[in-house]
Order: sequence, then structure tokens, then C-alpha cells
Amino acid sequence: MKSDTLRVLVTGANGFLGSHLVDLLALSGAYEIRALVRKTSELRFLSGKPVELVYGDVTRDPGDLDAALDGVELVFHLAGLTKALARKSFDLVNRGGTENLIQACLRMKRPPSRLVLLSSAGAMGPSLGKQALSEDMNPRPITAYGRSKLAAEHVAREYMDRLSITILRPGGIYGPRDTEFLPVFKSVERGFLVRLGLSPGRICLSHATDVARAALLAGILPEAASQTFLVGGCNISQVELGSVLAKVLGKRRLIPLVIPGPVLRTAGAISSALGMVTRKARIFTFDNTRRILAANWTIDGSKAGRLLGYMPKVDLEAGLSETAEWYRSQKLL
Repeated sequence: MKSDTLRVLVTGANGFLGSHLVDLLALSGAYEIRALVRKTSELRFLSGKPVELVYGDVTRDPGDLDAALDGVELVFHLAGLTKALARKSFDLVNRGGTENLIQACLRMKRPPSRLVLLSSAGAMGPSLGKQALSEDMNPRPITAYGRSKLAAEHVAREYMDRLSITILRPGGIYGPRDTEFLPVFKSVERGFLVRLGLSPGRICLSHATDVARAALLAGILPEAASQTFLVGGCNISQVELGSVLAKVLGKRRLIPLVIPGPVLRTAGAISSALGMVTRKARIFTFDNTRRILAANWTIDGSKAGRLLGYMPKVDLEAGLSETAEWYRSQKLL
């Protein structure tokens, strides 16, 4: 390791957000990047990048992570499940994996100076009123995923007296390499302005490069120690998002299509059942319809702005255009 570089470990580095964080770290030239990946991991997003691959699994015994953590000064914990066939799988990976990694850090003769835990706004649950989510609100997660992320946060706080940990809670993350928002792009491409549920449905969208930058600030700034931050972005309604996408995709007119809550829940139940039959986890499930139908997921990101100097930089229209181009390059759109 060069004397002027910092050795970092990124779990989940091969994924959507993790690969964008790797890009940011590599671009700075100030970090020696190590990626914790599994033997079965898809590595195309890391191909050709200056990354040392170390094989391991955060759900295993903490001692199995010694090689990955050797000499590491900063850890970004992005590995986690966003879809699973059973609730216990969320808990095993999101909560259990976090605890194993923290214990492994504490096993080291010289523990890392900071661990950044990527949680989710889902750990808080939606706002119960018109006010945007803020860190002083009581968490009320409404999905199995959200509850597992909150459980991971609780674990992290139990160790904050022994290890410097910072927790980040982003909302919806979009950008190249993501596929979760692909159905929204496809519906607009086909000429439909889909509204899920009868409420306006407001969300917070952040480009992956912005969230990666928030993670880096959380990792290096002293002000971030032992803090929890919501990562703000663009607060927007389903209809407003459809209008921006229409402009991006060159659609002059969209046909409004409202899918009532009962219909969406029924579709979610069918999707869940099919997932169980095929033994393949799906992002669209009955449980996840609770998140989709919630009225307000907007975020107040002022705390991160105040303590970290973080402000999102990627304009929504520009970010969506970039994402659409990536979908097209992959023949997904």
C-alpha cells in the first residue's frame, strides 16, 4: 500500500451502489480498494477497475473475515438483501451480517477508524403526515426489509462505544446499473403514466453517484462519527416523475393509468406465490406493496447538509437521461 493512500474495504462492491462507490474511490486516487465478494458473485461492474478481490461472506463466522479486514482503515458496509423468499433471510443477512462484520472489525489488532453502514429510509418507514422524514422521528418500518435494516442499525449502535460507526438512510436510489426502476421507464416508454394507489405517492430519489459521495463523506469526516443521516435527493410525486420521464424519453402524451391498492396487493400476492413456487426471490411482493402504496417517503436531508456539507449534485432530468441511455445500451429499454 502506498504511504499516501488509505486502504478501504467495500462489502457489496459488485452491486449497483457498491460499484458506483468503487468508481468514486478509484477516481480520487487516494484509496486502495478491497472488495469483499462471494465465490458466486457477478463481477461485471468491477471489471477492469483497480480493486483487490477478497472472497468471503458476512453471514459466516467473523473469523472468516480476517483476511478481508487485514490492514483496512475504513469500511463501507453495503452488502445486504433487498429481496428474499423468507423474512428470516433478511434478518440473517442484513442484521446478522452487520453484527458479524462489526465483530470481525473488533477482532483486529488495529480496528478500522470508521465503519459506514448503508441502511435505508425503509428502516424508518414512511412519514405519517405531510412532513418529510427527519432523523428525529421515531422509526416505524412497514416491511420485512425495513425491519431488518432497523435491526441492523440497533446492532450497530450497541457497538458504537467500541467502534466509530456512521449510519446512512437513503431513499430510492437510481442510475446506471440499477434495474429496480426499469418498470417505471418501460411504462412511460409504452405511453402510460402509471399511478400506484389513489394517493399522489411522494418519494425521494437520489442518483447513485450522489449517495456514493454521501457515503464517502460519512467515512472521512470527524463530524459523522456515531451519527445517523438521511440522504436527501429529489422529493417528487409519481405523476411528476412520469412527466420528467416523458420528457427524457421523448413522449409527448401519456395515458393515465391508476392501479388501485386492492389490485396492486392482489398482484403482489400472486407475485409472492410465484416466487415461492420458483424459489426465486422477487422485489415485487405482497409485503412490498406496503412500501409502494405509502403516501409519503420524502426526505429532509438538512442534517447531512449541515454536518457533512452534503448536497445532491445530479439533476433529476440529467440523471434519468443517463439511466435511460444505460438501459438502452443493455437492450433493456
